[in-house]
Amino acid sequence: MPIFKYGYTILLGLTFEKYEAKDLKIMIPIQPFSFFAIFLLFIVPLIGVVLTLGLLVKAIFFWRKKVQKPVRFFSRKTLFITLLALICDLWAGYLFYMTASVEYEFALKQHYKESRRHFVLSQDTQYGELLIPKGSLISRYDAFDNGEPQLPLSLRGLQAVRFPHPVKVAGMWVTAMEPPRMELAWDQQIGPVMHFDPNEENGYGKWVYDTKHPTIACSRGDIALLEIPLIDHDIAKEFGKPEPDGANARFRPSEWGVQECEKGQGSIKVSPAYIGNKPKKPWFQP
Repeated sequence: MPIFKYGYTILLGLTFEKYEAKDLKIMIPIQPFSFFAIFLLFIVPLIGVVLTLGLLVKAIFFWRKKVQKPVRFFSRKTLFITLLALICDLWAGYLFYMTASVEYEFALKQHYKESRRHFVLSQDTQYGELLIPKGSLISRYDAFDNGEPQLPLSLRGLQAVRFPHPVKVAGMWVTAMEPPRMELAWDQQIGPVMHFDPNEENGYGKWVYDTKHPTIACSRGDIALLEIPLIDHDIAKEFGKPEPDGANARFRPSEWGVQECEKGQGSIKVSPAYIGNKPKKPWFQP
């Protein structure tokens, strides 16, 4: 059953190729500019390689024939092919240069990002209500870190911390934290305990303090699961801006409450400090 293309149509901004086979008509969406991109990115460099190899082979035969009798190398056809190969090879070289440069810049930015995402704190640093001691292993994610070579020390986007020694957070002694989870340093009574009351807030429910059982007994290595209330702030005013950092960070353990102690969960995992090497520049860059 012969199938033949008989035209194009544009629908909703897309170009379609029309095909007809007897009484069957179909339209296949295509991307016209993608063909041009493929031609520039793959076909042109390939043409350059093929033509260059062909010219090299011809040069070898020319040298062998010239030994026997004088032969003209640059005919009009050879000159045209040489010029075309040169243009294609220059374009391929430019693509290689740009690709290698972009890869290097991306790798360099990732290097700087990772060095600020997983690191060991070099000094005592205030983060909201908590003074995080020097030597703490930090894991954080800052959506506003664009990989700049140098940025001030920041704990914005804090995800997890492993302390060099037990630290008091939210009234309990812990060795690591990954809010809302805390790894307890030793046996202790922790509180205040909170529970969810479904009758609060007109039936919507709310976490409230447990007045009958204000504390619970937990063991060393247990994971305390906390309830962390939201902190009111002007979302519209801060939209598109980094959240507060340092002493102004919205990190208030004094407002947290204990839900329960989880046993047998293992230690809180904190990613090791990044120790990767700075990527090397491509050989063609100064």
